[in-house]
Order: sequence, then C-alpha cells, then structure tokens
Amino acid sequence: MRALSEHRRRRLAALLLAGVLAVLLAPLALAGCGGNTDPFSGLYWEPSTGRRIEIRREDDAYHLYYGRDQRSYEARRDGDRLIITEPMGGETVLRPGEAEGTLELVTGGKTTLLKPLPQHQ
Repeated sequence: MRALSEHRRRRLAALLLAGVLAVLLAPLALAGCGGNTDPFSGLYWEPSTGRRIEIRREDDAYHLYYGRDQRSYEARRDGDRLIITEPMGGETVLRPGEAEGTLELVTGGKTTLLKPLPQHQ
C-alpha cells in the first residue's frame, strides 16, 4: 500500500514540475515564434559579396559587425531605418527589404540585399 502512495506522490511531483516549467518556458517560446518585433537584429549574408553581417541591439544602440574581421560599426535607428555614419562622411542605411526577413543595404547610392542566415551558422 505504501508503494502505491509513494508512486502517486512521485507522479504528482512530476506533474507539478511540468506545470511550473510550462509557465516559465511559455514566454521564451513566444519570443522564438514571432515575439521579436525588431526587424534588424540577427545574422545576414550579402549574396553579392558573400560577406556575413551580424546586427545586435545592445541597450539603446545597434552595432553592425561586418565581414571576416567582424569590424564593428555603431548604428542609430531612425524610424524604419538604421543609419551608420561613415568615417569620411556620408551614411550607410539599412532598411527592411521587400521579401520578409530581408534587409536592403544602401551605401554610396548602391543598394544590395541582405538575406537572413539561420542562427546556427
């Protein structure tokens, strides 16, 4: 008889643990399924050059890490654009592309497309 009650206690403890985990993990699941409304942060590649670009939001600023050496450029958000001030004057602009998840990189009057990279690459 005692083994049966111990079995029930273990089962109840397992159910309670599953319930607590479900409550704690629900916000994480939502964030991974479209909960992120930031159209810029992520990993991208530029098909025209083959370069990898990472955009991170850190506090109130964005940082763009570009190329093999992962050079860091600070960007500021202006509405639906990210603007990077170039060292010699001028600006580089990132804006959402026409295809979902893509970005357009505009520099020197030339526009190139950035495509998202899966997070594990």
